[in-house]
Amino acid sequence: MSNTAHHIGPDSAPDRYRLLRSIGRGGEAVLYLAEIELAGGTEPVVVKVLDSKTTITPEVFERISQKWNEQAELLRFVHRPGVVGVREHFQGPPIHRPGESGTITGRALVLVMNHVDGLDLRDWRAERTLAAPGERREVMRTLEQLADVLDWLHSGKATPSGRTVVHGDLSPGNVMVDEHGQATLVDFGLSKLTADHQTAEVWFTPGYAAPEIFEGKRTPSTDRYAFGAIAYFLLSGQSPPAAPEQLVAAFRALPQIAGLPEEQRDRVLSIAAADAARRPLSLSAWVKDVRHGVVSTTTSRPASVRDAVPPAPSVPPAQPSVPPRPATPPPAPVAAPVVAAPVVAPPVAAPPVVAPQPATESRSAAESQPVAPPPTVATPVAAPVGGFGPPASDPGRTAPGSSPERRRRKGPLIGAVVGIVVIAVLAVIGVQLLGDKNEGGKGGEAGPPATSASVAPVTNEPTTDAPTESTEPTATPTTDEPTAEPTDAPATDPGGSATPTDDPGTVPDAPTADLTTLASISDPDSFSVGTAKIDTKEYGAALIGDCYNGAYVEYDLNREWTWFDFTAGIDDGSNIETARIIVSVDDQPALFNETVDLGTPITKSLKIEGALRLRLKVEETCTDEGSGVIAAPVLRR
Repeated sequence: MSNTAHHIGPDSAPDRYRLLRSIGRGGEAVLYLAEIELAGGTEPVVVKVLDSKTTITPEVFERISQKWNEQAELLRFVHRPGVVGVREHFQGPPIHRPGESGTITGRALVLVMNHVDGLDLRDWRAERTLAAPGERREVMRTLEQLADVLDWLHSGKATPSGRTVVHGDLSPGNVMVDEHGQATLVDFGLSKLTADHQTAEVWFTPGYAAPEIFEGKRTPSTDRYAFGAIAYFLLSGQSPPAAPEQLVAAFRALPQIAGLPEEQRDRVLSIAAADAARRPLSLSAWVKDVRHGVVSTTTSRPASVRDAVPPAPSVPPAQPSVPPRPATPPPAPVAAPVVAAPVVAPPVAAPPVVAPQPATESRSAAESQPVAPPPTVATPVAAPVGGFGPPASDPGRTAPGSSPERRRRKGPLIGAVVGIVVIAVLAVIGVQLLGDKNEGGKGGEAGPPATSASVAPVTNEPTTDAPTESTEPTATPTTDEPTAEPTDAPATDPGGSATPTDDPGTVPDAPTADLTTLASISDPDSFSVGTAKIDTKEYGAALIGDCYNGAYVEYDLNREWTWFDFTAGIDDGSNIETARIIVSVDDQPALFNETVDLGTPITKSLKIEGALRLRLKVEETCTDEGSGVIAAPVLRR
C-alpha cells in the first residue's frame, strides 16, 4: 500500500481500508471508494465515514453512533439481488495516514459495503434519450427491479424478526446499475428499521424528500415518494420539483402519463401525494400502471393459436353418390382427420372437432397415399377459443388434397373408388347389424373401436368401421344413424384425459389445471405457449418468455387455487446462459424471483391460496436471443 494514501479501520486494525477517492456525500457522512488487501491481492469496497470532527456536536455523534450500529448490524441480515451487501461496521480512529492513527483525536463511524461496478442512475440516464423502444423498456425494467426490492424491504421479509426496512435516502445517486442491467440500492446508512421512526437529524436529497422528512419521519411511504421522484427523473430526464403539488403537475404533463385513462392516471399521480396515506402501498402495481403508458404502444401481442391455426373450411355442399376424390385403402389403421359425410342429409349441428396429433408412424403412412383426406380437418391440439393456448404443431400446412396435381388423378381411379364404396357400404351395414345384436352396436366384435387406430374424437359417424375403411371419404355415410349421440361427449386420448370440444375453461372444481390452457386476462407481452426443452427434457406445455425484450402475462385465479407448480429454466436452444424469472400474486412481493442458468432448471411449488391475480415475468436482461421458460405450469386446489 502507498505510504501517502489515507486509511481507516477499527481500533484493532486501523489501517485495514485504503481510501482511494471520494465518490459522494449523504448528510454529514462521506462515501469513499476504498480497497482491502486479501490473500495477496486487493478487493474494492465502499466505505461510508461519519467523523465526529464534522459540524455535528459530540452529543449528536454519540446518539447517532448507537442508532447507526444497530441499523448496520440488522442490515447484515438483508441478502437479496438489488440490495448492496454490508460487510461490517465499526467505530474507530478518524481518517489518517498509515501508522498515524494514534496521533489523531476524535472518533469516526464507519459502514463498509460491497462495491457495485456500474453507473449510478444519474449517469446511466444521461446515456439514454428514450427515443427508441428498447431504451424505454430499459427504463421500465429498472423501475420494476427497484419496485420489487422496495416492496420486499417494506414487507418485513428482509429481516428474521419481520421488521420493516426503510432506505430513508432514495435518490438516483443511491442506485447503481451494472453492465447486466441489474439495479442495486446502495448507501443504507440512513435507513430506519421500524415502520415509523422519528429522528432529530434532517438529512435528505432535494426533490426526492417527502414532506414528512422535514418532521424527522422516515417510513415506507417516504421511500415510495422518493421512488416516484426517481421515476419522474427517469421518464423525463429532468430533476423532480421539490414540492409535492409541483411533482404531481410535472407528472401530469408527461406525454406517457397524460395519455392514460383518467382512473389509471390518478393512480399514477397518487405517488406524489402530500398526504402519505394516499400514496400507493404497492410500487410493483404502480409501475404496471406506468408501463401501459410508456411501452404498451411499442409492443405487440405474440402470435397465438388463433393466428397459427387456419380456420377449418366449411363443409362442402352435398355431392352426387360418386365420391369427389379417389382414394385407396391404407395398409394399416391410420390416424386421420374426421371428414364430413358426402351424402345428402339434413345438416347436423355439432361442436368443432378437436383431435390430438397422430403418431409419427401413422402420419407417415397416411402421407404416402396418393390422395389426402378431405378439407374438413381437425386442429392438431386442443386450444381455448379466444385464450392464450398451445400453438399448432404444424401451422404452415394447408388442407391436403387441394393441389391441382392431385385432383387430376381422380379420373383413372374412379372405377376403383366405386368398388371400394360398395365394399365400404356393405361393411358398414354388416357392422350395424352386428351392433344391433350387441346392445346398439357398442363394443361390437366386427372391428376395433375408433381409438384403436387413432385418438380422433367421436363424431357423427359410427365408431365401429373396419380399419381398412377408416380413412375413406365414403366410409361415413351414416349421418342419419341413431349412434350420433356420442358427439356430446368429450373425446379421450389413450391415457383417459378428456379433451374439451367447446369449452376452453377448466372443469369446475377440478383439482388441477394446466395454466397453458387458460385464457390470460392481459395481452401476453412477448410470452407464447408451446413446447420447450430444458436440460434435454422435453416439456409439452410451457410458457416461453422472450428474455431479450422481456415478457409479461397475467391470469385470473379467482381465489380458487392453493398451489402453483412449475419448472423454471432456459430453453436449450437459446443463445443465452442466464435469465431472471419472476412469479408474483396480487400486489404482494414476488414469490419467486430467481436467476436460472442454462441446463439447471428450478422446480417450485408456490402457495397462492386466496390470490386473485397471478403475474409471470421474464426480465429483459439478455443481450442475445433466448427464452426463459416456465414449464409444466399447473394450478392445484
